[in-house]
Amino acid sequence: MGNALPLEVVGLFDGWPRWAYEVLFACYAILVMGLVLSERRRPTATLAWILALIFVPLLGLAFYLVFGRSRVRRRRRRRARQALRPFEDTYELARVADVPATLSPVQADLVRLALRLAAAPLRRARSLTVLDHAEAIRASLFEAIAAAQHYVHLEFYIWKDDASGRALTRLLAERARAGVRVRILYDFVGSLGLPASHFAELVEAGGEALPFEPVRIPLPHRLHHLNFRNHRKIVVVDGDVGFLGGANVGDEYLASAFQGGAWHDLMFRIEGDAVLSLATTFDEDWITATGEVLDLEGRTPAEAARADARKPPRDRVGPPTLAFGSRRRRLPRNLAPYPPPEARPARSEGPLVQIIPSGPDREVVDTIALQVVAAITAARRRLLIATAYFVPDEPTMAALRTAALRGVDVRILLPSPRTSDQPWVGFAARSYYDDLLAAGCRIFEFGEGMLHAKCMVIDDDVTLVGSANMDVRSFYVNYEITALVYGSDTSRRIAELFEGYVARSKEISLEGRATQPWSRRIAENVARTLSPLL
Repeated sequence: MGNALPLEVVGLFDGWPRWAYEVLFACYAILVMGLVLSERRRPTATLAWILALIFVPLLGLAFYLVFGRSRVRRRRRRRARQALRPFEDTYELARVADVPATLSPVQADLVRLALRLAAAPLRRARSLTVLDHAEAIRASLFEAIAAAQHYVHLEFYIWKDDASGRALTRLLAERARAGVRVRILYDFVGSLGLPASHFAELVEAGGEALPFEPVRIPLPHRLHHLNFRNHRKIVVVDGDVGFLGGANVGDEYLASAFQGGAWHDLMFRIEGDAVLSLATTFDEDWITATGEVLDLEGRTPAEAARADARKPPRDRVGPPTLAFGSRRRRLPRNLAPYPPPEARPARSEGPLVQIIPSGPDREVVDTIALQVVAAITAARRRLLIATAYFVPDEPTMAALRTAALRGVDVRILLPSPRTSDQPWVGFAARSYYDDLLAAGCRIFEFGEGMLHAKCMVIDDDVTLVGSANMDVRSFYVNYEITALVYGSDTSRRIAELFEGYVARSKEISLEGRATQPWSRRIAENVARTLSPLL
């Protein structure tokens, strides 16, 4: 035990007796175990962090400070949201009042679970369009932004300074010059390397572009922000048109001429009442990034006050309180009031949609993990899963194996490590294949470019599409957003896309796995060992 500390550290204590080293190291071990155990996490991750901190003290501690925290500090966000919680406080607006009797038992159970986990209201969309390739995503996104009259809000994990990124920014600058309010949030780590000059034209035109949770120097009190990344992809135009899914802003997502071929991705374009959930999720993240409150028309308190001053006296609002839905709160001094929204009845009559935000700042951290496990468990006939990164936790693995053993047609589509942008994660995914194949799951690897789509089809009438992969980072660490769509039309469309990908993929078999080289199996086992930390 006395040799467990690095030599350079031991050198600082020359002349100390052996027992002093042992006492010092024992105190360190107790301290780090208490630190790790103070945060609730999966047992395998807890054990992995304790072993790393004890056997590789300095390096392990550095990694823990950056990547080991399991929950983001919530004080700042709670202060900012004590007067306004847009997602929860708009719960009553435009929602379907009761769980419709036309829903199947599986659909109804998933609706109720999302209501309990995330207070995610069930709303209808006027229309829902599946965008399944780069040209479709780009054309629909640019068309919606070009038609914007009041505001455009965009939130992406990655925003690149390439041809697609510059084209989108130019379009946004044009709309800003036309009087449209443009606000952009991009993730600090995901968009690392994006030059400040990229948004110069937009900012000059009156738009805003800000990084989410940037890490500044000095680092210590914000170092853990490196771990909690905003992986959401959200666009809201005038509160009536919204986009969500897996595509970021860059040539690989939006340009078919991208070198090596555009990535295979998936987005929803939603119109109507259901967009309200996307709008309020963006508003919450904007509050976190800026401390500034926006109303449902995309206005700041000052803009809303000026608009209110132009109204006839009888139309002006009362005292400085804020109302969303049925709740009212007095504002703290650092937040200015703005006119409360009027009651908004449900108007759309299309597909039923629930938008579920998840992240380390929410009361139920594993919201999306629980929803996914429930969906897998609820499947009776088939379960189609496509994900870019597959590092499942124990409950997800158990649910998948159990579903297959019950006779459910479980098919999992992943990118091949050969074409994945993160081959190491692909090797970690392969380490889970044997158990899944033995239970009866079918696994396919797509080798024609990078498969970046994230979707799930349960039976024939429930679809999940969003930003979350089926991995522990999306389940427990990242800020994510997922749409649940209840209806056979959307499920049928996603299932058709899935079958098209499967037809161009290689099916993995137990026999083939048995003949793989020992070096590859060792690489998979090493990646699997590290998977609790990925």
